[in-house]
Amino acid sequence: MSSFRELLAAAKSEIQEVDTQVASEKIAANQVVVLDVREPDEFEQGAVKNAVHIPRGHLEAQVESKIVDKNSPVIVYCAGGVRSAFAAKTLQELGYTNVLSMAGGFGKWKDEGREWSTPVQLSTEQRNRYQRHVLLPEVGVEGQAKLASKVCCLALAV
Repeated sequence: MSSFRELLAAAKSEIQEVDTQVASEKIAANQVVVLDVREPDEFEQGAVKNAVHIPRGHLEAQVESKIVDKNSPVIVYCAGGVRSAFAAKTLQELGYTNVLSMAGGFGKWKDEGREWSTPVQLSTEQRNRYQRHVLLPEVGVEGQAKLASKVCCLALAV
């Protein structure tokens, strides 16, 4: 039976890792899809701008609907570079052909002063109320946040 360190070493031997500098250059040039595989509470505290968020535990079930083109260049990151290594290996097993894992993860990204933002968030009440809207890729959390701030009431006289 393998240990965690052995599994991680095996995964890293089968994937490509890039440092935050290379990742930043590719992201700035709009050359990649950025995939954040951290947990929702981590993502809500801040993320690389325009990152697609799929928690590592949901990756296999959700990635094909969020990153449709399996030939798209993808940079995967997590908090420190461990989950992203396993996620990169999983993506390769799912047929994604151009996957990179960002060594050091979001922690290193932030420590180096690179650009990031706090994602749009809905309150628990809003999330429950607009659950179906948020599931639509055309709306999502950001779209719903924009819609929630505008209300139109119509009264029809019969």
